[in-house]
Amino acid sequence: MNEQLYITFENYFNNEMSQEEKLEFENQLQNDIELQEKFELYKETTQFLATKFDKETIAFKENLKSISRENFAEKEVKKSKVIAFKPFYYAVAASVVFAFGTWFMMQGNPEYGDYNQHENAYFMERSVGDATLNEAQKAFNDKDYKKTVSAFEKVQNLTNPELQYYYAIALIETNDYTKAEILLNNIKSGTSVYKDKAIWYLALSNLKQNKFDECKTYLNQIPADAEDYVKAQKLLKDLD
Repeated sequence: MNEQLYITFENYFNNEMSQEEKLEFENQLQNDIELQEKFELYKETTQFLATKFDKETIAFKENLKSISRENFAEKEVKKSKVIAFKPFYYAVAASVVFAFGTWFMMQGNPEYGDYNQHENAYFMERSVGDATLNEAQKAFNDKDYKKTVSAFEKVQNLTNPELQYYYAIALIETNDYTKAEILLNNIKSGTSVYKDKAIWYLALSNLKQNKFDECKTYLNQIPADAEDYVKAQKLLKDLD
């Protein structure tokens, strides 16, 4: 959208026009269909952004306006107050709206990285000494998930839900979602203390893959007394 036109619309909405300028602008709106279309497009976009997004977004919008003012200083308004339009302005306006919408929607999307603060593993403190498991625990706590996976792959008869749980997390971190979800579904169908946590990580696995509907399905299965219930509700809200 033409920056001068952008400023004109902003001045109108912010009541920064003189009475004479306001009347002339409204008169031009009534007689210029193309201007009306641009005006309505701009109004709908700004109203959407104002109601949908947070203060950071509004600050971004105001910063754009400030930059426009600095780089495209308002010229003295002539008596005719005629605003020249060209066909390509509408295409540019549509591009700006699309760019704004894409940027703002990206700001609102929850990401796996916002929720992957994993608790440390302490399974070796409750187990008989095992060099491979000790390697897996140390690698996991050091956030070296590739090494964690390699260590767990050496473990025979990996049936302990606690070990499966940490192995599954490492698999999610290394993008091996199929193996991770097999393990987590196995835990979910059992009765261990990791049952609810398995549901939480099934949700996170789908979040990381941008499978938002599947993520919400698992989040809705987390009971109110689960440790991760509050986080699950927050994520559900962010996904709406």
